Amino acid sequence: MEVKSLYRGGFVLLLGFLLVRLGGFVFKIICMNVLTVEAYGEVAIFLILFNWFVLFATFNVTIGLSKFVAEGKGRDELYYASALAGSLVLSMVVSALLALLSPIISAALNLGQAVVIWAVACVPFAVVYNIAIFYLRGRFRMKSSVLADSIMTAVRIAALVGLLYAGFHHAPYMAFMLSFVLIDVYLLARGGERQSRRGFGIGEMRSAFMALLAYSAPVFLGEFLRTFSLGIDRIMLSGFFTTAEAGIYDVAVLLCIGYVLIANSYSNALLPLASGSQGDRKRRRSELGRALKASSLLFVGYSALLLIAGQPVISMVNPAYMEIFGFLPVLALSYVLIGFLIILTFYANGIGFQRHTVYAGAVFAFLSLVLNSYLVPSLMYWGAIYALLASSAASLAVMAFLIFKVEK
Repeated sequence: MEVKSLYRGGFVLLLGFLLVRLGGFVFKIICMNVLTVEAYGEVAIFLILFNWFVLFATFNVTIGLSKFVAEGKGRDELYYASALAGSLVLSMVVSALLALLSPIISAALNLGQAVVIWAVACVPFAVVYNIAIFYLRGRFRMKSSVLADSIMTAVRIAALVGLLYAGFHHAPYMAFMLSFVLIDVYLLARGGERQSRRGFGIGEMRSAFMALLAYSAPVFLGEFLRTFSLGIDRIMLSGFFTTAEAGIYDVAVLLCIGYVLIANSYSNALLPLASGSQGDRKRRRSELGRALKASSLLFVGYSALLLIAGQPVISMVNPAYMEIFGFLPVLALSYVLIGFLIILTFYANGIGFQRHTVYAGAVFAFLSLVLNSYLVPSLMYWGAIYALLASSAASLAVMAFLIFKVEK
């Protein structure tokens, strides 16, 4: 065990996520400077579609893998191998279906078809990466997962700069795929830091993968509903207007990503700790309290940083995006609520109440879809923000109530 406490584990992940998100920020800043607003909007939509596609391609078995490995049942190798093989097969099927649907998707979102094809092509490589990373987190090897994340981020930025300098038209998408290919080679060469290299029979692997799917299916549904809810605003802006409006709004979301980063850091540290102490209610509740406390303090600090540095940074990068500061404070409040929702979601998954995440996610997705469809055409950015604020508040209230009911 590289680290043993939630505070230390969460802090290590936070540092890693900071590096990764900083790299993502740099990636988008480069795109903002070099590309037109419309082209940057296409990159933003590409990232949303890619995240949706990866969830469909894995059924989110990564969460089940992290949980089962953390429980220490002595079958770490089997779960890793079955998750990797099963998810790769599933990703190939999903990618083929999405490729067939790409003309319809691109037409509905005012995108070039190539953008959708690139998102589909990256999926299998992302699957290998996600399986290895969540295996490391399940074993609480946070430093190793952070190292892999950092290498991938550095490769992605270097590839983007090189490809743009060489004049490649699809440089952002090519850099994205190249970073996944190289990190996959690195992780597979190291064996995902696995403890042995024993082979397994097909029947044994099938049974293990089915166990992962059985656990992860409701987790997948809840996670997809939440991910769908967080991306539907830009999808609607692109569909009802153009990719330029989606790109401008995405820059505001980019500034709020720190709240999600903080929440994900302590959530990923909380999951194995909650999973490993299911029989000790007092301990797991204590860990949840620590995660909420640490995140709340960091939310306040990040809000201050956003207030001080937000406008100078954007004005230096590209003044065309300065209009976001008219609505950024309300958007930031929405992301604070989403941060708390993420922590409670991981906690519910860790103690085996995945169905609660589905209930909260369904509320989030339904309200997001309805409110965005109704408000975005008339209010544009403010319509998307009001929809996000209302749907995230309702989902958080549902999740908090369900967890309180379970614990009591």
